Amino acid sequence: MELNKLVGLVTQNPLEQLVTFTVRDEIAFGLENLKYPREEIEERIESISQFLGISHLLDREVNQLSGGQMQLTILSSFLVMNPKLLILDEPIAYLDQKSESLLLDRLKRLIRSENYDLTLIIIEHRLSRILDIADKIVVLTQDGTIALQGEISTVLKNNFNQLKDCNLRIPWLLNVFQEFDQSLNNFFYFQDALNLLENLSKSRLNQLKDILISKEIHPDYLKKYENFDTLIEFDNLYIERMKNSTNDNRGNKDKSHRLTETLSSPAINKKVILEIRNLTFAYPNSDIRALKDVSFTIEEGDFIGLVGPNGSGKTTLLYLLARLYEPQSGEILYKNTNVRELDEYEYAKKIGFIFQNPESMIFKRTIKEEILYGPTNFDILDQINDDYIEKLISLIGDESADKNPFNLSWGQKRRLNLSSIFVYQPEIILLDEPFIGQDQNTIEELIETLYIEHKRGKTIIISSHDYHLLMKYTKKIIELNQDGTLRDYDTNGNYFKRHSNLGPIILLNEINRQLQKKMRKEE
Repeated sequence: MELNKLVGLVTQNPLEQLVTFTVRDEIAFGLENLKYPREEIEERIESISQFLGISHLLDREVNQLSGGQMQLTILSSFLVMNPKLLILDEPIAYLDQKSESLLLDRLKRLIRSENYDLTLIIIEHRLSRILDIADKIVVLTQDGTIALQGEISTVLKNNFNQLKDCNLRIPWLLNVFQEFDQSLNNFFYFQDALNLLENLSKSRLNQLKDILISKEIHPDYLKKYENFDTLIEFDNLYIERMKNSTNDNRGNKDKSHRLTETLSSPAINKKVILEIRNLTFAYPNSDIRALKDVSFTIEEGDFIGLVGPNGSGKTTLLYLLARLYEPQSGEILYKNTNVRELDEYEYAKKIGFIFQNPESMIFKRTIKEEILYGPTNFDILDQINDDYIEKLISLIGDESADKNPFNLSWGQKRRLNLSSIFVYQPEIILLDEPFIGQDQNTIEELIETLYIEHKRGKTIIISSHDYHLLMKYTKKIIELNQDGTLRDYDTNGNYFKRHSNLGPIILLNEINRQLQKKMRKEE
């Protein structure tokens, strides 16, 4: 039997596997090439689209899909062929929580089914995502050798430190309970943790609560940036760049002093930098509005998470803010001026946009040339010193400045995108799913770098389905509905308290409940 009937590979980038114009045609493509009868093709398409919850997308053009919808479409196009082996590279990276839960449930049903002979290999950084579906695990080191392998529960239970050394994203529950008590090495299922709480003393509950908050809700390592009494290396390089970019007759000493004050002191009376008024957008040749009557304001120095289900218009909104799209109606104001009245070239200097697909914004043949692409276009190349460039290259990893960017890993390409944006210091940084394809250390480095930019006064908006990370790092949340309307704009840090379906919040609430219960008994 031919290999293409037996094996399916869903790559990390869905765009590189789309070959037709509509979702229906995409799912049918493999079956048509294998000359299946038309009636059977239609039956299989209806069956798999219902199974994965994308029936409503069948007649949608693929270029109008969100990243998550593209991923489900590609997966459907392989599952419809009933492969014996299916390899999935970060299959849930672009999915919202509902779609992720549905997909994992469906995959679990397939591999457990006696009627479906399927072997599944999932490539994933986040161990918590595969706990309920994987039987075995193989952990690779940076150089591609096997560090650990075996039954997943056994590997997790006995190799906590080794897993961390491999830069995997450890299940948050295991991370918390290992800090609390190293003997509790099997706490990666939530019910086990809840059962334990009833038997803990009040002091131990408070200890667990402190660990939970410091590790999963307000990470300790970010606290060092709350006060900029001492500037770290990256800031010193930035200040040096600012000194070099301003000649003596413009008062570079005063400018450097003002910058240091900005880093050392919290912003007071923040001004509105972007105002969105009744924004509506629909893609050409489509009756579906991607955004409907969306209004909100963004202040200078905001650190905002943008959330919503697949297809709710998150990426579209970022494109509109960057002026890559023009709205059908409504306004975007930058510092009280409609962006349509601003020079596009000058506005582009103020916006840094990291696309969902990192290859979409790589243009040059070497890493160094790519980083200098923006400053060259903006005619500020003479303002960038060599030390600053070297620091930005180091963010990508241990790579030569002369390496071809297209030979980097997916995660390294994304970090290169960031370096190419940071180099010209835009006022507003927009990031579309920046955590995809990143290991734990890289995510922390990325967040640390973004947080430094935030403390400098940069305005940052991150679109992501990773609620866990957004809860830990962002200050405000914009939520869109499935139909492209604004559902919520939380500016007080209460979003995740009100949407308490996240594990750390549930555990925190349960700890507080147990503490109150013990206090009542003492009375």
